[in-house]
Amino acid sequence: MRILALICAFLLISAPSAHAGGWAVTYLDPVPSIQPSVTHTVGYWVLQHGTHPFTGGDLGKTGLRFKSGADSREFVGVPLGQPAHYAVTFTLPAGSYEVFGVQGMFQDHSLGSLTVPGTFLVKPPDPQLVMPGSTEPSPWDEIAPPIGTPAVSASPAPAAAVTPAEPSEPAPMWLVGLVVVAAAGLFVVLRKRLRPVRRR
Repeated sequence: MRILALICAFLLISAPSAHAGGWAVTYLDPVPSIQPSVTHTVGYWVLQHGTHPFTGGDLGKTGLRFKSGADSREFVGVPLGQPAHYAVTFTLPAGSYEVFGVQGMFQDHSLGSLTVPGTFLVKPPDPQLVMPGSTEPSPWDEIAPPIGTPAVSASPAPAAAVTPAEPSEPAPMWLVGLVVVAAAGLFVVLRKRLRPVRRR
């Protein structure tokens, strides 16, 4: 019994705890349409508590994971110039995927889904994972994560979709017939008027 209690205590101490601040949220930059077997580069942000960069040292490996049934593909990101901002390059075959943000020392964050070809369908983060704004000055300048605005609670806007124009309906047959008859009548009238008069 004593051994079981020691094992439980070890697991509780070693496991990252959400209530102790151990969580993060991944946000995607706006993403164009994803095509099969084409290399794409996507920007993303890994924010502790959904609002600020991790300040506890080395965050570890970040990236995106795409899961389709038993198939799981992970692509590792690289840091960009802004705090907590990364980019990942990936290529996927056609199919439907669950998408996860790989967040270093933090648990993976479920981002939503992706159908290739198509765009990401990003679900808003759980409001309980996004803490109220900090009073600290922002660590970002012009380029900042998509947080703090109403648009952030929803998914980033996908690439503009081109909707094909509706095919126009053909003109009714009676209208076509009327135009043909009117054109024929006009032709006959003009022909009579323009016919040279023969003198006897």
